[in-house]
Amino acid sequence: MSTVSAAPTWLTANIRPAGSFGRDDVGQLRALLDAVSACASLVVLDLAATILRSGHAVEVIDDAASALELRGGCLLCINADDDARARLGGCRHAVVVARGEPVPVGV
Repeated sequence: MSTVSAAPTWLTANIRPAGSFGRDDVGQLRALLDAVSACASLVVLDLAATILRSGHAVEVIDDAASALELRGGCLLCINADDDARARLGGCRHAVVVARGEPVPVGV
């Protein structure tokens, strides 16, 4: 009988949306983040090429972060410019890292 326990599985999804996300674009963003958050442990959302024009987009990001957090995971927004950081400042679940700031190794 073996007493060796298996290491936990950890899946990371890197997402790099591009363009300007407003109210009309939130459906696509929600569908993608819902699908990925359902199976990943860590979602890295690279905002380098993204403009968040809507509070609805921010709500979608924080909803996905909340779902991940409930399962012990994390949604990490990286390369957030000043405007994105200001918009995401009210998020209670997403971790936001400014453009140019260090991110965890392996991300």
